[in-house]
Amino acid sequence: MDIEPIIIPIEEHNIEIQQQEDDIESDGYDQVFQSNEFCRWRKNSPYLYNVLFYELLACPSPTVQWLDQHTIKGDPKCDYYRLIIGTQGGRTPTDSRNELMVIEVRLPMLEYDFSKHPDQGFDEVTGEHGGYEMGIRGSMHPYVPMYHIGDVNKARAMPQNTFKIASFSSINDIFLFDYSKHPSKLNPDGICRPQAILRGHTDEGFALSWHPMQQGLLLSSAQDGKMCVWNLEKMSINSTTTTVHNGIECNTIIEPVEIIDSERTLVDAIQWHPNHPAVFGAAAASGTLLITDLRASSGTAVLVEPLISSTSTSSLSSKTLQFRVKVHSDDCNCLAFHPVNEYAILTGSDDTTVALWDMRNLSKEVRRFEQRHRDGVLEVSWSPLAPSIFASSSADQHVFVWDLKSNDEIIFDHKGHDSRIPDISWHPTRPMIASVAEDSSFQIWEANIVESLINST
Repeated sequence: MDIEPIIIPIEEHNIEIQQQEDDIESDGYDQVFQSNEFCRWRKNSPYLYNVLFYELLACPSPTVQWLDQHTIKGDPKCDYYRLIIGTQGGRTPTDSRNELMVIEVRLPMLEYDFSKHPDQGFDEVTGEHGGYEMGIRGSMHPYVPMYHIGDVNKARAMPQNTFKIASFSSINDIFLFDYSKHPSKLNPDGICRPQAILRGHTDEGFALSWHPMQQGLLLSSAQDGKMCVWNLEKMSINSTTTTVHNGIECNTIIEPVEIIDSERTLVDAIQWHPNHPAVFGAAAASGTLLITDLRASSGTAVLVEPLISSTSTSSLSSKTLQFRVKVHSDDCNCLAFHPVNEYAILTGSDDTTVALWDMRNLSKEVRRFEQRHRDGVLEVSWSPLAPSIFASSSADQHVFVWDLKSNDEIIFDHKGHDSRIPDISWHPTRPMIASVAEDSSFQIWEANIVESLINST
């Protein structure tokens, strides 16, 4: 099947924002972040965003993901969204327990004209904040908080059933939570009660990926160099009497159906291919990209064979597809398969660069984006709405939004955080991004230029 190329140069977009002399009234957020770069961004922010919501969390969250629930609550002015976040380092200095949380965020509908309804503004609602004087207000509250033993290194919801969330803990285990089975408030006993514990790694990890087509099929990778495949629909369960041990109550222990050795000491990221059911990729130490086909492994292919025959017809169907390629000069931290072009893949690295690759020829990158990020690239993610647009977050405190069609490449620079940004998540149907940083900041934002560009395609 021929795939049209996704790189088509077009005219560059340039927008210049004038520095405003008038000081905008400061708030608690500004009292925490005082860097010159943040303050400059703060002054210009009213002119850059359609939506800008922020929250200072009690603890940093290293993970964030939109859930597909867009709830309707009879409010003509607001949209309600749910996301996953987690805590790292304990709830408080004296309480080492962490939390995995499904949160609900209320944001105003952009179509609602507040100027015609001044008596119904959001300022009168207790607990609302955000917006940087943009007329954009919002609120956030925990929808379902769950106690979590160890840091929440990464959390991802199963796409076929978003009530089920896998969470990689810093104690080496992966917890499986079904948040529909948990109360809306934390249990006063402080016990972590996952529905299952996935046990197979010997070191902590930061990489999880649910299969986009096969329900219950999960990939994980960790600093022990192992890549584990889990089948949670037909799982081998070791059931024991329900007891509380080390603050955890769970009677379901699951072992992986296959363990693949990366032959590296560290695997930072892993992802199923969105179009080829047996293929997945991993970002590993020493700048290595791994591409694996389960049909070349020891039998796990039976889990995806029903999908392969009806969906896979291209050259990627080769049963001998096994790549181990040096793609960066330093550790490879992240990767992202293109959602439409089956051959395109992005990688990001501690060498500060992002690279675009064609899987049919991995000997040379299609394009390398360099001298933009000033520190390691921690996450890359394609927009689900526009095939040429992707975002990258970095330890340099920036989230860049890129357009492959732009000569200048970067179309937007989000500077709202004041520390490393380990995770970002595009909303599936709106050009909004949620981002979290090690400074405990959590933000939801929709840039004017990104929204205009996506809507024009």
